Amino acid sequence: MKKKIIILSLLILIVAACFIPITLQKTVSIKWSFISVYRELILPTNWAKWRTDLRKDFAADSSKIDIKKENSSFAIRYQDRALNVSFNENVFNVTDGWNSKRTYTYTVVPQKDLKKTSVIVSDKTTLIGYLLSKLKSKPLAYTHIDDLKQFMETDSLLYGFKVFRNGVAGSYMLEIKRKVLTKDQFTEASKMHATLQHYLETHGLKKTQPLIAQFLPTGTDSTQVNVGFYIDKETAVEKGDIIFARMPKGGPLYSVKYNGKFNQRSKAYIALRQYYTDHYYQSAILPFETYLDDRLPASDTDKVNIQVNFSGFF
Repeated sequence: MKKKIIILSLLILIVAACFIPITLQKTVSIKWSFISVYRELILPTNWAKWRTDLRKDFAADSSKIDIKKENSSFAIRYQDRALNVSFNENVFNVTDGWNSKRTYTYTVVPQKDLKKTSVIVSDKTTLIGYLLSKLKSKPLAYTHIDDLKQFMETDSLLYGFKVFRNGVAGSYMLEIKRKVLTKDQFTEASKMHATLQHYLETHGLKKTQPLIAQFLPTGTDSTQVNVGFYIDKETAVEKGDIIFARMPKGGPLYSVKYNGKFNQRSKAYIALRQYYTDHYYQSAILPFETYLDDRLPASDTDKVNIQVNFSGFF
């Protein structure tokens, strides 16, 4: 009799465990402001960037991805997969049918340090589901919360380029500045480069870094072209359009490296501008390019290996 009672009690406990509600929860700290994290979650196209599974499908067949956005919700569909997100203030309710059918919630909370944000991910389950989750190393991996953290804290993922801090490479510089017709910008830049090189050779100067340049559109058909060298010592420029300048050596720069067609380098500028916007930085001077292989482009489609540099105050 006692044995039957024990077995019956165990069965009742097992059945009860299947129905007793439990909430699984995990808090992740992201080194970004509340508004930046919120922006990543409120736009459906951003989910396709930071979620590894969505990013893979978007890259493979983006033309067949269907996105529908309402005032406080959006849906992403591809073949038989669907991701539905609704949001109210800082709470995002996710119905995830992309690779597994789950429903969970993101709650975005600012921290005292305004450069950090907490994201609380929670999912409703049962007692037995909770106990089974304890056997997993990452019980809430299906919520992709770790994808979000890694994406936002990795510049090469968030901006498409690795952003790094460095400094002005030298104290002395020679440069030539000319406003030219855009159709002649590469020919003129080459002449300026040759003029500077000749000046070095005839005045006992040494170039200490790869050449730098700026190609700045100034109208529909003209471009301001500036070409310069860092040199090893001061010099008294005699005549002509060569300018000697003293530079704040070590002054802060934030840079990205770009290797590709000259006319597509704007993506590097866009990445740095977004980086500055996100960090509330301001640039002290106009951006400039370091030509790492010491070679200027000969055309818009010429391949360049450059470092795009934005200055700063800190």
